[in-house]
Amino acid sequence: MTGWVFMTYSLTMPLDVSVIVLNFNGKQFLDTCLTSLVDQDFPKERFEIVLVDNGSTDGSVDYVREAWPSVRILKLDRNLGFAGGINAGVRFATGEYVALINNDAHAHVDWLKKGLAGFEHSMDVAMVASKILTLDGKTIDYAGGALSFYGHGFKVGVNEPDEGQYDRPGETLFGSGCALFMPRDLFLDTGGFDDDYFAFFEDVDLGWRLWILGYRVLYEPSSIVYHRHHGTADALGAEKERFLLERNALVTILKNYEDETVERSLAPALMLALERGLTYSEVNRESYDLAQPASSAALGSEQVDPMTMSHLLAISEASRRMPQIMAKREFVQSKRKRSDKEIMALFGESLRPNISDEGFAKTFFSLVEQTGLNEIFHGRTKVLVITGDTVSSKMAGPAIRAWEMSAELGRKHEVRLLVLARSDLQPKTFTMEVLDDATLPEHLDWADVVIFQGFIMHAHPCIADSGKILVADLYDPFHLENLEMFRRDDPGKRNNIFESDLDVIGDQLRSCDFFICASEKQRDFWLGQLAGAGRLNPHVYDRDPTLRTLIDVVPFGLSSEPPAHTEPVLKGVVPGIGTDDKVILWGGGIYNWFDPLTLIRAVARVVHDHPEVKLFFMGLAHPNPDVPEMRMAVQARELAEELGLEGKHVFFNDGWVPYRYRSNYLLESDLGVSCHLEHIETTYSYRTRVLDYFWAELPVIVTRGDALSYLVEERNLGLTVEPGDVDGFTAAITAMCEDEELARDCRLNVSKMLPELAWGEVIKPLDQFCSTPHRAADKVNIGRIGNRISPRRRLMRRMASAYEEGGPGLVVKRGAGYFARHLLNRAG
Repeated sequence: MTGWVFMTYSLTMPLDVSVIVLNFNGKQFLDTCLTSLVDQDFPKERFEIVLVDNGSTDGSVDYVREAWPSVRILKLDRNLGFAGGINAGVRFATGEYVALINNDAHAHVDWLKKGLAGFEHSMDVAMVASKILTLDGKTIDYAGGALSFYGHGFKVGVNEPDEGQYDRPGETLFGSGCALFMPRDLFLDTGGFDDDYFAFFEDVDLGWRLWILGYRVLYEPSSIVYHRHHGTADALGAEKERFLLERNALVTILKNYEDETVERSLAPALMLALERGLTYSEVNRESYDLAQPASSAALGSEQVDPMTMSHLLAISEASRRMPQIMAKREFVQSKRKRSDKEIMALFGESLRPNISDEGFAKTFFSLVEQTGLNEIFHGRTKVLVITGDTVSSKMAGPAIRAWEMSAELGRKHEVRLLVLARSDLQPKTFTMEVLDDATLPEHLDWADVVIFQGFIMHAHPCIADSGKILVADLYDPFHLENLEMFRRDDPGKRNNIFESDLDVIGDQLRSCDFFICASEKQRDFWLGQLAGAGRLNPHVYDRDPTLRTLIDVVPFGLSSEPPAHTEPVLKGVVPGIGTDDKVILWGGGIYNWFDPLTLIRAVARVVHDHPEVKLFFMGLAHPNPDVPEMRMAVQARELAEELGLEGKHVFFNDGWVPYRYRSNYLLESDLGVSCHLEHIETTYSYRTRVLDYFWAELPVIVTRGDALSYLVEERNLGLTVEPGDVDGFTAAITAMCEDEELARDCRLNVSKMLPELAWGEVIKPLDQFCSTPHRAADKVNIGRIGNRISPRRRLMRRMASAYEEGGPGLVVKRGAGYFARHLLNRAG
């Protein structure tokens, strides 16, 4: 008997959605509205219609009771306004979701189905906003929400002909209260509409608040409502409407801005509210100017327009309600998950005046400029770049990358580069300071976005604790490099290094909001690592199924300026290298994962027929003193000496070529080479020295297996050889020496590709992120909206689904299984 009681109870499936229609003396609109709801292409048993009547006196309630008996009615004794009435209706509703529609609107037949679909695959979506058209369906009334810095909301596309220009779904700051969807429990838990607003901008306030709390608002253009604009609001009168607009706008910014933003924007917002009001009164301003002769006359009474008075009273009312406003502000700010900088990208119209008076517009833009508001709302993002490598005239890959990224980002953003020690370089588009534990917190406080490499966050844990938007530059998979670098060290030491590397990488993967790497192949590798760290989760996937907003490719780039030859450095300068010799350049250092030995053996063979061939290694001593001497560099020198090549056909630069002078070596060379061993580091490397060869339009010979070798083959930029293949390198070098047409074609193909590799081009994904910085979807610390459904309600839905799938037998089977698990869990 108990089982059957359970089954009967479980089949009482809750309503999926409650459609709430707020009414105040709008009887003449209700037939059209309610008919469109009853006719929805949506299961009738899965939604209810709730009429909330705000104390109407036109017989609306009696009419609906008689003509629409299926509609549930909540009759309020007095007019609570739009905000209070909707809040009461949501509390009265029984659906898992609530859908709002104005009584002077009607819905497209797919409105419910299309609107609710926005919640199906996105865990952090808290509101779905419908597209709103005028009654004839030809003109846009709402296609997204925008906001001015002073709190007045705007409707995207309003009064434009609907030609499909706003038919792409996307994020928006707020949904129009005329037609939107929310989970009922979430609406209530996050405070719903602010009752004190009465009407106007309560939807702006709620949408903004949801973004602050870590949720998202989506605009869904396939969910359509047709609206008679201000069909019921006109009864208020223009002056009272303006009073509400001005007061509520001030309250909205007081509640929702962070401290610094509200301090900067409140005074200009108040001044502009007063200025807007005065545009409606013909006040003789000269009579109040003591510098004017007319000011000495006695002042008479001024005629103040009611619209002017509405602005004055709005400011006064906001001032009087400050204790209540600040209490609400404390609630919002205490639960903040996103910064103003992240959300401002959604404002769209932050510096737009809302009246067209020419004198007001002049005052508006002057005030914006003088108070620096354009810097806050249209200003440059503050980007802090940190490198643990040596940035100087002699620098290697990590430092070069940090320097060049800072230079390029500094063209659009405000950039600081923190480096290990004072540098002899002078940046032009950014500032550079020494990384110091004492001052690092100040730099972090200043920044909107922090970009770092390698072990920086591990060495400075305050970066992870800063609460800033963090970007990890993963172009260098150092844990793979270290497997080879310390290959011959003590096993205990190797294991300690390996475990330390995993900890450092793991902390980055778990902590950061955005990641960049150097190639698509690297990206695949890092996606696997991110998956292992739990970052390829539903939150991130729902935000962007491509995952480009989590990790994207930013290769090393090239200067848009061609290399310049400022002085001779090789031919006719280095003893043993003549002016007519063919120079093969090994750019950069000799590390343990490279294979200079195969190359040297190949050169030993080539010089029998081509004595003019000379191989020059550009650097042995790494500019970073923390980088140890590499055993491969020692072996290379020993082999060259053993074969009788050193100083004759193989040359080593014992130092390191300054970064700004590398172009001299490149331009005096005839061929660039990159030769490496076959192991995991090679597979995921990105050889920056090869990019330098491209910059100088050199043909290249490279070992197969890394990302750039594939590019060389695809674009015919040179020749590729299997790892360790002495014969292959011998043949490739010989071909480049003897086949002038081959070398010329390679140079031509390289020159055609150069624009794609410029820093300004390759940095675009990072530049775009810095322009609209945002927390990662799974870093806003919100729970799954579906978890807000009560266990009882979730159980009933499952049992109802079982009944539809397999009848009473499947309900009993699944119900028994549920209770067995439930009892076991409790017993445990």
